[in-house]
Amino acid sequence: MSVLNNLMGRGVIPPVVHGVLDYALAAVLLVLPFVLGFDDAAATWIAFAIGIGAAVLAVGTAWSTGIVRVIPPLLHGYADLAVLAALIVLPFIVGFWDDTTALVFYLIVGAGGLVATLATRFEPRTPVESRMMLRPAA
Repeated sequence: MSVLNNLMGRGVIPPVVHGVLDYALAAVLLVLPFVLGFDDAAATWIAFAIGIGAAVLAVGTAWSTGIVRVIPPLLHGYADLAVLAALIVLPFIVGFWDDTTALVFYLIVGAGGLVATLATRFEPRTPVESRMMLRPAA
Protein backbone atom coordinates (compact mmCIF):
# COMPACT_ATOMS: atom_id res chain seq x y z
CA MET A 1 0.00 0.00 0.00
CA SER A 2 2.82 2.38 0.76
CA VAL A 3 4.25 1.99 -2.77
CA LEU A 4 0.86 2.91 -4.22
CA ASN A 5 0.60 5.83 -1.76
CA ASN A 6 3.97 7.09 -3.03
CA LEU A 7 2.88 6.70 -6.66
CA MET A 8 -0.34 8.60 -5.96
CA GLY A 9 1.69 11.51 -4.54
CA ARG A 10 3.90 12.02 -7.60
CA GLY A 11 1.51 13.09 -10.33
CA VAL A 12 1.78 16.21 -12.43
CA ILE A 13 -1.86 17.28 -12.16
CA PRO A 14 -2.46 19.42 -9.05
CA PRO A 15 -5.41 18.55 -6.81
CA VAL A 16 -7.32 21.70 -7.77
CA VAL A 17 -7.33 20.65 -11.44
CA HIS A 18 -8.41 17.12 -10.53
CA GLY A 19 -11.15 18.60 -8.37
CA VAL A 20 -12.52 20.61 -11.29
CA LEU A 21 -12.31 17.53 -13.53
CA ASP A 22 -14.36 15.61 -10.94
CA TYR A 23 -17.33 17.90 -11.46
CA ALA A 24 -16.98 17.58 -15.25
CA LEU A 25 -16.81 13.77 -14.97
CA ALA A 26 -19.94 13.72 -12.81
CA ALA A 27 -21.79 15.86 -15.37
CA VAL A 28 -20.65 13.66 -18.26
CA LEU A 29 -21.77 10.48 -16.48
CA LEU A 30 -25.11 11.97 -15.46
CA VAL A 31 -26.07 13.61 -18.76
CA LEU A 32 -24.33 12.04 -21.77
CA PRO A 33 -25.87 8.55 -21.54
CA PHE A 34 -29.29 10.17 -22.01
CA VAL A 35 -28.07 12.55 -24.72
CA LEU A 36 -26.30 9.77 -26.63
CA GLY A 37 -29.31 7.46 -26.27
CA PHE A 38 -27.68 4.19 -25.27
CA ASP A 39 -29.60 1.18 -26.60
CA ASP A 40 -29.13 -0.70 -23.34
CA ALA A 41 -30.99 0.63 -20.29
CA ALA A 42 -28.46 -0.93 -17.90
CA ALA A 43 -25.65 1.03 -19.56
CA THR A 44 -27.58 4.26 -19.06
CA TRP A 45 -28.52 3.70 -15.43
CA ILE A 46 -25.14 2.31 -14.37
CA ALA A 47 -23.45 5.44 -15.77
CA PHE A 48 -26.05 7.59 -14.01
CA ALA A 49 -25.42 5.83 -10.66
CA ILE A 50 -21.65 6.18 -11.06
CA GLY A 51 -22.21 9.86 -11.92
CA ILE A 52 -24.02 10.35 -8.62
CA GLY A 53 -21.06 8.72 -6.84
CA ALA A 54 -18.64 10.96 -8.74
CA ALA A 55 -20.63 14.02 -7.67
CA VAL A 56 -20.55 12.89 -4.03
CA LEU A 57 -16.76 12.41 -4.24
CA ALA A 58 -16.32 15.82 -5.88
CA VAL A 59 -18.37 17.59 -3.24
CA GLY A 60 -17.02 15.61 -0.29
CA THR A 61 -13.28 15.49 -0.91
CA ALA A 62 -11.10 17.49 1.46
CA TRP A 63 -9.36 19.76 -1.02
CA SER A 64 -10.02 23.23 -2.30
CA THR A 65 -12.75 22.27 -4.78
CA GLY A 66 -14.66 20.18 -2.26
CA ILE A 67 -17.65 21.65 -0.46
CA VAL A 68 -18.12 19.31 2.52
CA ARG A 69 -14.44 18.22 2.71
CA VAL A 70 -14.74 14.99 4.70
CA ILE A 71 -13.20 12.43 2.30
CA PRO A 72 -9.40 12.17 2.44
CA PRO A 73 -7.86 12.92 -0.97
CA LEU A 74 -5.98 9.63 -1.11
CA LEU A 75 -9.18 7.68 -0.42
CA HIS A 76 -10.78 9.67 -3.23
CA GLY A 77 -7.93 8.60 -5.52
CA TYR A 78 -8.34 4.93 -4.65
CA ALA A 79 -12.11 5.16 -5.24
CA ASP A 80 -11.42 6.78 -8.62
CA LEU A 81 -9.06 3.96 -9.60
CA ALA A 82 -11.56 1.25 -8.67
CA VAL A 83 -14.58 2.86 -10.32
CA LEU A 84 -12.75 3.90 -13.48
CA ALA A 85 -11.31 0.41 -13.92
CA ALA A 86 -14.83 -0.93 -13.43
CA LEU A 87 -16.11 1.38 -16.19
CA ILE A 88 -13.71 -0.31 -18.61
CA VAL A 89 -14.82 -3.86 -17.80
CA LEU A 90 -18.54 -3.29 -17.09
CA PRO A 91 -19.69 -3.49 -20.73
CA PHE A 92 -18.27 -7.00 -20.91
CA ILE A 93 -19.47 -8.13 -17.46
CA VAL A 94 -22.99 -6.72 -17.72
CA GLY A 95 -23.29 -7.58 -21.41
CA PHE A 96 -23.77 -4.35 -23.33
CA TRP A 97 -20.58 -4.65 -25.42
CA ASP A 98 -22.82 -4.85 -28.53
CA ASP A 99 -24.13 -1.31 -27.88
CA THR A 100 -21.28 0.46 -29.67
CA THR A 101 -22.13 3.92 -28.35
CA ALA A 102 -22.22 2.74 -24.73
CA LEU A 103 -19.10 0.60 -25.18
CA VAL A 104 -17.05 3.47 -26.63
CA PHE A 105 -18.38 5.87 -23.97
CA TYR A 106 -17.43 3.53 -21.12
CA LEU A 107 -13.98 2.79 -22.57
CA ILE A 108 -13.14 6.45 -23.26
CA VAL A 109 -14.44 7.75 -19.92
CA GLY A 110 -12.82 4.89 -17.99
CA ALA A 111 -9.44 5.11 -19.71
CA GLY A 112 -9.36 8.92 -19.71
CA GLY A 113 -10.30 9.03 -16.05
CA LEU A 114 -7.64 6.46 -15.16
CA VAL A 115 -4.97 8.50 -16.92
CA ALA A 116 -6.09 11.68 -15.15
CA THR A 117 -6.21 9.93 -11.77
CA LEU A 118 -2.80 8.33 -12.16
CA ALA A 119 -1.39 11.71 -13.22
CA THR A 120 -2.86 13.53 -10.20
CA ARG A 121 -0.71 14.52 -7.22
CA PHE A 122 -2.66 13.21 -4.21
CA GLU A 123 -0.48 14.74 -1.54
CA PRO A 124 -1.20 17.22 1.22
CA ARG A 125 -0.12 20.81 0.73
CA THR A 126 -1.22 22.15 4.11
CA PRO A 127 -1.10 20.79 7.71
CA VAL A 128 -4.88 20.31 7.67
CA GLU A 129 -4.66 18.26 4.48
CA SER A 130 -1.86 16.09 5.87
CA ARG A 131 -4.07 15.14 8.84
CA MET A 132 -6.71 13.98 6.33
CA MET A 133 -4.37 11.65 4.39
CA LEU A 134 -4.62 7.88 4.83
CA ARG A 135 -1.89 6.38 6.96
CA PRO A 136 -0.40 2.93 6.32
CA ALA A 137 -1.26 0.32 8.94
CA ALA A 138 1.45 -0.33 11.52
